[in-house]
Amino acid sequence: MIWLDSLAHALLKRARLLWALVLVATALAVAGAANLRTEIDFSGLINPHSEAAESMRAYQARFGRLSFDEVFLLEADTLADEPALDALEELIIGFQFVEGVERVFSLFSLPGPAMASAWLASPDLAALDAGERLERMRQGHPLAPQLLSAGLGATLVVVVPERGTDRAALLAGLEAERRAAAPGFRLSAVGLPEVHAAIGQELLRDLRVLIPAAVLFCSLLTVLVFRSWRAVVVCALPPVTAVLWFMGYLGARQISIDPVMGSLPVVVIVLCFSQCIHLYFAALRHTQAGLAPRDRTGRALAETLPAMVLTSLTTIIAFLSILLPGAPQLDKMAMAGVGGMLISLAAGVFIAPLLMMILGAPEAGARQPKGIALLIAPAMRLARRGVLVALVALALLVVLVSLQSQSSIGFRYTEYLPTNSDVARDLRRMEALGLGSDRLFAVIESQPVLAGGDETGVQPGLENAAAAAQVLWGGGEDPAEWFAALESTITVAPLAAADGGAHALPVQLPLTGGQEPASAALERIEAQLAEAGLAPVSHLVGPNKALLTEGPVLVGQLRMGLYATILSITLLIGLVFRSWRVALIALVPNLIPIMGVESWLVLSGRELSIMTVIALTVAFGIAVDDTLHMLNRYRLGAGLPHARRVDQALSDAGAPMIATTVILLGGLAVTLTSAIPGAVLFGGLIALAVALALFADLFILPGLLQWGAR
Repeated sequence: MIWLDSLAHALLKRARLLWALVLVATALAVAGAANLRTEIDFSGLINPHSEAAESMRAYQARFGRLSFDEVFLLEADTLADEPALDALEELIIGFQFVEGVERVFSLFSLPGPAMASAWLASPDLAALDAGERLERMRQGHPLAPQLLSAGLGATLVVVVPERGTDRAALLAGLEAERRAAAPGFRLSAVGLPEVHAAIGQELLRDLRVLIPAAVLFCSLLTVLVFRSWRAVVVCALPPVTAVLWFMGYLGARQISIDPVMGSLPVVVIVLCFSQCIHLYFAALRHTQAGLAPRDRTGRALAETLPAMVLTSLTTIIAFLSILLPGAPQLDKMAMAGVGGMLISLAAGVFIAPLLMMILGAPEAGARQPKGIALLIAPAMRLARRGVLVALVALALLVVLVSLQSQSSIGFRYTEYLPTNSDVARDLRRMEALGLGSDRLFAVIESQPVLAGGDETGVQPGLENAAAAAQVLWGGGEDPAEWFAALESTITVAPLAAADGGAHALPVQLPLTGGQEPASAALERIEAQLAEAGLAPVSHLVGPNKALLTEGPVLVGQLRMGLYATILSITLLIGLVFRSWRVALIALVPNLIPIMGVESWLVLSGRELSIMTVIALTVAFGIAVDDTLHMLNRYRLGAGLPHARRVDQALSDAGAPMIATTVILLGGLAVTLTSAIPGAVLFGGLIALAVALALFADLFILPGLLQWGAR
C-alpha cells in the first residue's frame, strides 16, 4: 500500500507532463480517427483453415469466383397481361444497356427444353396469352418458380455488374431505366450488396447516435447520483476522451468497424465511467476525513488502482479468448477490445485524478449519496447468515446449470440485418411471395454414374446432375433436356466445372430463415438429395452455407474460450489475493451472471450464436469487476476482526458498486435503440449480466466470505 501511495503522489506531482501527454494523445487520436472505416464481410467469421473455407475455395477453383451480384425484386399489380409483360421485356433489355452492367439474368434468360433460346419468347409459347405463358413457365420450367411469384405479380432479376463499377451510379441508372420503360413497376434491391449497404449505414448511425447518447445518459445518471456538476466532469470527460482515443486507435491500426464489434465504443465508455466512479467514491470518503485535494486524490488513486488494473485485465483476458477460433473478423474484434480496455484504463487513471485536483472535487462538504446505499443494510444482515447463503448459492447454481445445459446453437443473418430497413422489409415481402433470397449451389459430382444413365440420352457425365435437377428444381417433363439446355445457356454462374467433373445447381433459399432455424432449409435439401441416392456425389456450397456449417464449430470454440476465461480469471484472483479459497468463493458470484444470462436465452427460446457467446465472454470480464472491487476492499481491511472486515468491505464497495451498475445499465441501454438486432442483443445480454452480478456480489459474495474465508 505504501508503494502505491508513493506512485499515485508521484504521478500527481507531474500533472503538467500528464496534461501534455493527454493533449498529444488526443491530437493523434483525432488524426487517426479520420481513417476510420466500416466494413461488412461475414466471410471473416470463418476460419480460413476450416472445412467450410476449403469447400468455398474448391468451388471457386472449379466454377469461378462467387460474386455478390445485384438482385432486384420487380413488382407490379400483375405481370399476367400483354402490356405488363411487354414492359417487363423492354425493361430487361434496357437494363442490359445501362452503363456498368455486364449481363442480366431473368425470366427471359431461361431456355426452353432442348433449346438454347429463351422459352418465354419462343413459338412454343407465342400462341398463349401473357398469363398462360407465365403460368406455363412456372409449371413447366424447373427454375421459373425461383424467379416468378405464384401470383404472377413479382419476379427476380439478377444484374451482374462489371468489375470496378460504382454501385451508386449503377443503381441510379437501373432506376432511371425503370422509370422510363416501366413506371408502374416497383424496383427493390434485395441482394447481399444491398444487405451489406444497409448494415453499413446502420453502423454509421450507431456511431453517430449511440456514442453521444451513452455519454449523455451516463452523465445524467451521474448527476442524479452525486448531485454535483464537478462529479459529472470528473466521471464523464475521461470516457469521452477514451472513446476518442479508441476511434483514433482503430483508425491508426486500420481496424474497420463491423457488425460484430459495432457496440465496442459503448463498452469502452461505460467501463471508463465505472472506473471513474469508483475513484470518485474513494475520494469522497477522504474528503469527509478533511484531507487536502492532492492528498485525498492520491490516497483514492492508491486504493482503487489495483482494482482498476485488475478489472481491465479481466476484460482483456475475455477479449483475448475470442482469438481461439482463428476467424479473422473475431481476431480483429479481440485486438480492438484489448486496445479499448487499455485506453479506458489509461483515461481513468490519468485524466480523472487530474480533473479532481483542478476542480477540487469532491468539493468540501460533499456527502455520500444516501439513496444509492439502501441495499447495503439488508446485504449486511444477510451476510451474517453465511451457511444459508452458501446453500442458496449452491441451489441456484444447480438450477442454472440444468437450464444452461439445454441451450442450442445456431446462426442467423437477421442478427445483423437492420430490422426496419427497406431491404429487411423487401426481403420479408419477397420471401412471403415464395421467392428465395439467398443463393446456394448444390455441387453434383459426375461419378459414380447412377444406374440407368445410358437410357437418358444425355451426354456422359450429366446423369447425376440431371437427377439432382429433378430433385431440387422439380417440374419439366424431361429433366435431362432441361438441364442440357440450361448448361448451354449463359447464366449468372457457370453450371459446369472447369474440369468437367461436376455441375453446380443454383437453389434459392430464404436468407432470413423466417421462424424456423436458419439451417432447416439446408437440412431439407440434403435430405432430398440423400433420398434420391445422391448424397455420395453431392454437397452444398454458398457463403451462408459456410456460416451455417462453421457457426456451430465457431460457437463451440468461443464457449471453450469462455471457459478458459473463467478459469484464467479465477487463477488470477487466487494469485493476486494469495488465497485459493478466496478465488473459489469469488467464482460462485461470477458464474451466476453468465449462467443466468444463458438460462434466460434458453427460457426465451433463443439460440446460442456467435454474438451471444461473445457477449457472454465480454460480460464475464465485466461482471467480475464488482467482485474485484469488493475483494480489494476486503484486502484493505486486513487486521480487522473477520466479521467486521466483511462488513467494512461491503460498506466501502457497496455504494460505488450500485452506482456503477446503474450507470453501466444506463449506458448499455442505448444499444437497445440500435436497428441491428445483434447490437441490441450484445448490449442487452451484457446489461443483464451486470445486473445479475450486482445481485450476486451484494447478497451472495459477502455471505460466502463470512462463511468460507476465515
